[in-house]
Amino acid sequence: MANPLFIPQDMLSRKVVSLVRFLLLKYRMNLRATKAEMLDRISRDYEMFFHVISTKATDCMWLLFGIEVRQVDPLGHSYSLVTALGITYDGLQHGAVGIPKTGLVIIMLCIIFIGDNCVSEEALWRLLNVMGLYAGRDHFIYGEPRRLITEHFVQERYLECRQVPGSDPPSHEFLWGPRAHAETTKMKILRFFASIIRRDPRSYPYSYADALRDELQRT
Repeated sequence: MANPLFIPQDMLSRKVVSLVRFLLLKYRMNLRATKAEMLDRISRDYEMFFHVISTKATDCMWLLFGIEVRQVDPLGHSYSLVTALGITYDGLQHGAVGIPKTGLVIIMLCIIFIGDNCVSEEALWRLLNVMGLYAGRDHFIYGEPRRLITEHFVQERYLECRQVPGSDPPSHEFLWGPRAHAETTKMKILRFFASIIRRDPRSYPYSYADALRDELQRT
């Protein structure tokens, strides 16, 4: 029986990981998840900690996998699992098979937008290395990230990769692709980025103004 006043950090982490695995399975099966099922997964002995466990698990789904856990039936306590910020691609068939890659698409769009709508390949990999992503080295979620980014994300038209004019040796830069512009907005991406670093989106005045212009052009 769990202590009603305290849950050890290692136990909390195990319960969160277990619930994330359950939610990923539900996503792959295109099924809703219910609170009852989630409680069964973490053990009803920990029901008093359900809120903190489920909050951390849904944060992981959002930040790592780009999957939103959305309550659709408050009375029945059921949740749908959908790709976040309007992105329709989940990349289940690419990289590490069966694991959503929407999170990396969103991260790429954040990096490009905050980088004045364009980022060099060299600057991109410096940032991705800080996140533990290295070209040529398999990642447990994304597989080999260079191939995923430069081939699949480009083929899916979320990214545009172009050679920098006059560069010798040739270098490349990344921009948003047409599918990214069609499915999401700069404001959604800016707010997502700001939420990660716990800043107000307006603390990036140039990017915020750019996002506002984008919103006005869509109306």
